[in-house]
Amino acid sequence: MPIKILILQKIHDDGIKLLRENNYNIEVAESSDEKYLIEKVKDFNGILVRGMVPLTRKIIEAADKCEVIGRHGVGLETIDMKAATENNIPVVYAPGSNSDSVAEHTVALMMTLAKKICKLNNSLKYYNDYNIRLNLSCFELKDKTLGLIGLGNIGKKVAKICEKGFNMKVIGYDPYITNEMLKNDSLQVSLVKSIDEVLKNSDIVSLHLPSTKYNSCLIGEKELVLMKKSTLLINTARGTLIDEEALFKAVSTGVIAGAGLDVFFNEPPLADNPLLKLDNIVVTPHTAAHSQEANRNMAIMTAKGMADVINGKRPACIANPEIWEIRRERK
Repeated sequence: MPIKILILQKIHDDGIKLLRENNYNIEVAESSDEKYLIEKVKDFNGILVRGMVPLTRKIIEAADKCEVIGRHGVGLETIDMKAATENNIPVVYAPGSNSDSVAEHTVALMMTLAKKICKLNNSLKYYNDYNIRLNLSCFELKDKTLGLIGLGNIGKKVAKICEKGFNMKVIGYDPYITNEMLKNDSLQVSLVKSIDEVLKNSDIVSLHLPSTKYNSCLIGEKELVLMKKSTLLINTARGTLIDEEALFKAVSTGVIAGAGLDVFFNEPPLADNPLLKLDNIVVTPHTAAHSQEANRNMAIMTAKGMADVINGKRPACIANPEIWEIRRERK
């Protein structure tokens, strides 16, 4: 019987090509509805998840032929990892595949806010207001302090761009990172002992954390009031990290100067989400990782990991490695 792979959202053609080179039959799901997928997954040997499509326990348990789940990207919160592990299904993913894209997007949001690009663009384009150049001031990133919460692949790339490119001072909090690790990456980031220290001492705060049950609304009213009134908050990580009601209140009342958001607590955000109405909040629709290069990288890395599992080879990036030996023994 041919190997069948179900893709929950279309991926880059080079990822499809790699799967087809392994003689797999590829099908793109017509819907992300749970009931549809519960019926659909029964005949597939692999499931490739993209975006924020949830792969629930019910879907995983219905996929009784499934040998591997592939995550197009890094975040695993849309996959019921406990269910996958209990059913001895390896989950492969693509760490580092989109780091450059997200880091660049993060800095682009900083620049857009600091230079007030959206306001200037709209005033000139739609209102022919050339004189706004005399009435709206911006600021330079040079010599400002960037505070990073999370210093993984993306956080470190943002640090390098800002440190080397803008001569910014960079401080950061990450309990899993040491000064020696930063030194090995040729970074001059000053590690601090708490998130509060980052918030109090930064001109720009940027979040680079995965979403977990422990960090929901990590940045709320209590944290926002610790920041300077001139501070900008950037989030290209996960929307659940910020209490959006508290952020709206903080930005609209001048507690902080503004925010750049690529992610939201609920996605897509509702049309009446008040954050979308504020001029000093710049938003993008969860596209930080969607450069041409990153989409290709994610597709190829995920496809290769899935093919490795199906071919009996340990994948380079497996999110639940504890089941690999168990799976081999059962085979």
